[in-house]
Amino acid sequence: MTTPISRPSVPIHKTSRFEDFYRLFEDKPGVYKYQDKINDIFSKGGNTLIIFYEDLLAFDSQIAELIRKDPETLLENATEAFKNILKFQGSKLSDKNYFVRITTKDDKSPLHISLRGLRAKNIDNFIWTNGILVRISTIRPKLIEATFECMICKTQFEVLQLSSKIKWPNFCINPRCKAKTQSDFRLVSKNSEFIDWQSIMIQEIPEDLPPGRIPRSVQAILTHDLVDIVKPGDRVKLMGSYKSVLAQSTKGINSTLFKTFVDVNYIDPEDKSEGFIELTKEDKKAIEKLSKEPMIQKKIARSISPVIYGREELKLATALTLFGGTRKKRPGGGYKRGDIHILFVGDPGTGKSEILKSAIEVSPRGLYTSGKGASAVGLTAAVIKDADTGQMNLEAGAIVLANGGVAAIDEFDKMDTSDRSALHEAMEQQTVSIAKAGIVATLKAQTAIIAAANPRTGRYDRYKTPTQNIHLPPSLLSRFDLIFIVIDRPDPAEDAQMAEFILQNSMIELKDSLDSKTGHVAPIPGDLLKKYIKHARRTCHPVLTEEAKEQIKEFYLKLRGQYDSEDAIVSILARNLDALVRLSEAYAKMALRDKVIKSDVEGVIKLFKRFLKDTGYDETTGKIDMDRILVGQSRSSISKLDKMLTRLKEIFEDGNWKALERNNVIQILELEEDLNEKWIKDALEELIKEGTLYEPRNNMLRFTNKDD
Repeated sequence: MTTPISRPSVPIHKTSRFEDFYRLFEDKPGVYKYQDKINDIFSKGGNTLIIFYEDLLAFDSQIAELIRKDPETLLENATEAFKNILKFQGSKLSDKNYFVRITTKDDKSPLHISLRGLRAKNIDNFIWTNGILVRISTIRPKLIEATFECMICKTQFEVLQLSSKIKWPNFCINPRCKAKTQSDFRLVSKNSEFIDWQSIMIQEIPEDLPPGRIPRSVQAILTHDLVDIVKPGDRVKLMGSYKSVLAQSTKGINSTLFKTFVDVNYIDPEDKSEGFIELTKEDKKAIEKLSKEPMIQKKIARSISPVIYGREELKLATALTLFGGTRKKRPGGGYKRGDIHILFVGDPGTGKSEILKSAIEVSPRGLYTSGKGASAVGLTAAVIKDADTGQMNLEAGAIVLANGGVAAIDEFDKMDTSDRSALHEAMEQQTVSIAKAGIVATLKAQTAIIAAANPRTGRYDRYKTPTQNIHLPPSLLSRFDLIFIVIDRPDPAEDAQMAEFILQNSMIELKDSLDSKTGHVAPIPGDLLKKYIKHARRTCHPVLTEEAKEQIKEFYLKLRGQYDSEDAIVSILARNLDALVRLSEAYAKMALRDKVIKSDVEGVIKLFKRFLKDTGYDETTGKIDMDRILVGQSRSSISKLDKMLTRLKEIFEDGNWKALERNNVIQILELEEDLNEKWIKDALEELIKEGTLYEPRNNMLRFTNKDD
């Protein structure tokens, strides 16, 4: 392809132009940016130089335009110039490859094209695009220079491999040898040259999708040192040349349609893991200043979902989850989890989903899924057959992708039972184990889970246990550190304030809501809060002080010894003790402290009492009873059931285990055992459901097995 050059009569020495750029480009007067970089590479023995496209554009626009039109040739010239300058420094060039990578800081760079905007006119051009990495292949060696040995005369010679198919020699280079067929030569892999090769699939970012469209994806090829620097789920920016290759049709006839891919020159994960996020000095100053403020925990809580009125405790619990506790190594090996899991259960329209969405927005790494849209493999990991190679590959699910961050699961009650069971291991052991299609693997899933569920009947029934209301297994419920019940109760004063808040927000004009007014709603701006959380998670690892330890111990023992031993009511468990420690650490982390002090524990105990009152409070006895979550029934109702079963057996034994009329049984139990008629009817229904009793005829009852 011809390139328009202003003065065609004068040839361009591209290599020398690049040398001039490296040597003479000044970032600031007297600061030779690339010369300094090359000196640094020379002293460290590196082999990669990264240059910015806008610097090249400012220094030599003609070369910058040529690199856009013909990237392959120009990148070779750039590498040649880089080697020349290294030689000039006195470096003995080793056998290793040298690379020049081009990147840009400008999102509106002239090279930028969205994945949806790639067209035929962009083929063989240099492009800068971004997307989400959805799939990644294994790293495979690619042959670029093959060494063949003639089987007849044993001569060895090289053949360059330029296409995707291996090129065999047509004849031997020895003039006396008559070898001509493919079987006369063998490939000597020891003397051949291979490079690392990896294929990735990049998909459009959901936020940039036009309404009602399906995301487009494009294949990209990584080679040399670029392989394996990104992982599925990363948002990436990449620079490369857009190429086309002949598509092999199914019938074996060469089609005129081509397949396209991006040959990557530079790739940069946008959401680098927490260790890489750079905070400026101004950011650090603002964060330090913020951490010194009194009541910083409440301020952070109010900044999460500021458009929802009230719900202070729910917001504080969400904030604690975002910061997380300290992950501790056990003496015998393994780790004790530091992540905090919380569950919101409540009436519709109480702002649960809004708080979940807001938590994901400010989380450094967060994923949002909804009950019916999430399956077990979608949450943990799936085994997928690769279309090209036919190999089975692992694809990470939501909880694995959110490793080191937060996964929000909305409509938790609508999930299938089999799908929910996949969460048990991820929540406590923090791993996801897979044994499918010959792949046995354990993936890391250090993810905090925030879940929201609606009660089974639509509204929350305070007289039923949380297990009966939500219809979740007790084994899963006990893994949540905090469970909050949100009930929509009419309250004139509260309702008036809420109406005022909602209507006031509705009056803000669109242009105001973007700048001036948001400051009044959220005490801390969203981007600063995100940086604050990143900084806290990275640098703070709070430890309990002696006084904090004593306070937690005192609270725990006070609740354990609250009731007489005859009641045997358990109001707090050892698992809750771990939760209290984690929550206290997160509370201290919110103020960027390395020690957990007494005031942190007091703040957490206040929150914990609300959790105990919400879930463990038994309306019939007025006591806190953890069996409501663990067993699904309170201790008082279990003892009532036992009492009733014993009496039932006596009644049937007197009647010689024959069928008895239901109404007679109810009457005897009501009079003798002083039980409520409605409760007896419900209990009998439950016994029929589980098969202890059965109905031989209408309104008649009989024991299934008298030895039970």
